[in-house]
Parts: sequence; structure tokens; C-alpha cells
Amino acid sequence: MTEPLEAWADSDDVDLLTGVAVDDDQVLRAQDIIEIFAGTTWLGTDQISQRNLRLLNRAVAYQAAWMASRPDMYSHFDVDTVSQDGASFTPATVNAQLLAPLAQRCLRRLTWAWKPLRVRRGYSEPDYNDLGSRDSAAADDNRPWVPM
Repeated sequence: MTEPLEAWADSDDVDLLTGVAVDDDQVLRAQDIIEIFAGTTWLGTDQISQRNLRLLNRAVAYQAAWMASRPDMYSHFDVDTVSQDGASFTPATVNAQLLAPLAQRCLRRLTWAWKPLRVRRGYSEPDYNDLGSRDSAAADDNRPWVPM
């Protein structure tokens, strides 16, 4: 099954933001990884708020630049600990070998990544107030940022 070949960033964005030159195929591969971690796919620019689009653009750009220096990313294997000549290695996060650190920071700031799931009260309660969909792109920009 072939999906539309569109990404939240392009090779010019990667070059501008990171100084790393990549081609459009590398950006699409980075897009694929970011979609896995973001929990969403390319929906077009009218389905996601401008704030989230900016974060996704940066995440794809950072991921593409990071992947450019890791040609073995698709063929390496996971390890718990590496020790060689007295030096050991333990990754900072579970996904440290798959996700660029700056891309991870962008993904953590997506509105759907930190908003708690809201369950509306029943209609029989007198102070019922429907707060709307937590996934609404229009509502994302209308709410102030509040740290968790």
C-alpha cells in the first residue's frame, strides 16, 4: 500500500535548521520514524494546529539530520549494556538508538502528548460542560500552555 509521499519538512528545512544537507528520500524516511513516535500520520496542514505543525516540522528536520550520520540505523540491534576495554555504554533512553534527541524534545511538546485524557461528565449532572474534543486542531491554539 502506497501512501502520499508528503512530509512535515523538506530537505531545505533540514539544511536551514541543522546545516546538514539531505535529499528528499532521507526526509521521507525520517518522516516515517517521526510518525511512529508521534502517533499520527500525514493528515495535511488543515488537520493539525500550527503549533503542532511547527513542532512536527522541527522533529522531522532534526531526525533527518541525525539519521544522515547513522547509515546503519535500520540494521543495528538493541543491547542492554556494551562494555569494551573497560568502557561501558548505556543509552539514555529506550529509543536512544532510533530517535534524535532534539526530535524527541519536539515530540514531547505536541499537545496530544501531554494533555490528559478528559472524560466528560454525564448529561444528568447539573453542571455539565462539554469541553470539546481534546484532539481538536482549532482548540490547540486557544488554550494556554500549562506545565504538567
